[in-house]
Amino acid sequence: ELPSAIGSSVYTHEIPGGQYTNLLFQSKQLGLGGRFAEVKKAYRDANMVMGDIPKVTPSSKAVGDLAQFMIQLKLTPEELVADAATLPLPGSVVEYFQGAI
Repeated sequence: ELPSAIGSSVYTHEIPGGQYTNLLFQSKQLGLGGRFAEVKKAYRDANMVMGDIPKVTPSSKAVGDLAQFMIQLKLTPEELVADAATLPLPGSVVEYFQGAI
């Protein structure tokens, strides 16, 4: 359930308001609902790894997908960068870097 007052979380983690609710829903679907605090932190980390990009649809989804991927595989930003060539990155992230989105 979405908190009645998201507060500074959106600002602190740089998650656009609409993406926040989508990210929460997707996290629950992936079994990460109980780890949403970690997902929010990973969203900020994923954004920085991707170059601190403007987060609008669909780029905000790519950042969210990467954040959840990092949590699922227990990757730090440093590990993600070091192992990126051999990791099965989310399709939205690959498409972003290919210029498809």
